[in-house]
Amino acid sequence: CVDYVLDLQKEPLPFPDKSVEYVHSSHFLEHLDYPVKVFQEISRVCIENAQLEFWTPYTWSNSAFIYGHKQFFNEDHYLHMCVWNSSFWEPALKARWLLKEINYIIDSDVLIELHKNKIPLDFALKYYKGIVREFGVFIEVHHNYTGEELQPIKTFAVERSAKRYPVKIPSDANVNSSDLNNAFKWFSSWEVGQQLFPLPPTPPEELPSELQPNQAEVEGLQSQLQYTQAQLQQAQAVIAAMQKTKFWKLREAWLKFKKVIGKS
Repeated sequence: CVDYVLDLQKEPLPFPDKSVEYVHSSHFLEHLDYPVKVFQEISRVCIENAQLEFWTPYTWSNSAFIYGHKQFFNEDHYLHMCVWNSSFWEPALKARWLLKEINYIIDSDVLIELHKNKIPLDFALKYYKGIVREFGVFIEVHHNYTGEELQPIKTFAVERSAKRYPVKIPSDANVNSSDLNNAFKWFSSWEVGQQLFPLPPTPPEELPSELQPNQAEVEGLQSQLQYTQAQLQQAQAVIAAMQKTKFWKLREAWLKFKKVIGKS
């Protein structure tokens, strides 16, 4: 049963100020030209400590780019508004939004493949495309917040209603200066070395057995090469013989005559 049919990009939410305690949005925000207007309306109607639950396709999924989508959301959108630049966004949103949780929905077959290949989930989320199908954020609205900055927890599940598990973040996530220097040295020396001193090709006898050329295949290719070279030599001999004939000389003279006529 539908209570209201609205164009939320032009019309206000049909609720009094500070009267709503929970807002749920599912695959709606990505269709808006300018979601901030809707965010401002949500702030207006929400009571203190109201809960927001927003679901959208994840930026790095193919379905995020289907027809009709105008926004491509990932966690950075909400981190900008709620954590990194909250002092800027608080007056823009007309409330303080606290990002409590980011929940990634990942298909079970993707999780199994990552596990089989021993790829940590936090690494896959950071660097790989096609891992997350959709994601949800859970936000708390405050009108007079004076507390500290909060970092959201990150969780994953196979479905929205399924059990959520924490995304394990390495304890040494901070940049280590020694590791960074080693990375600089390795990348720079490898690139310069490859440019100045390219590695020589590996002799066939030193290749792994599965990469070594098959003797029968090599002999077959050599036979094909010899046959092709013989055909080329025959063709060259035929052309040389034709160029010595009277017909060829008459042809050359006729072509020169045509050029002279054309120039005159």
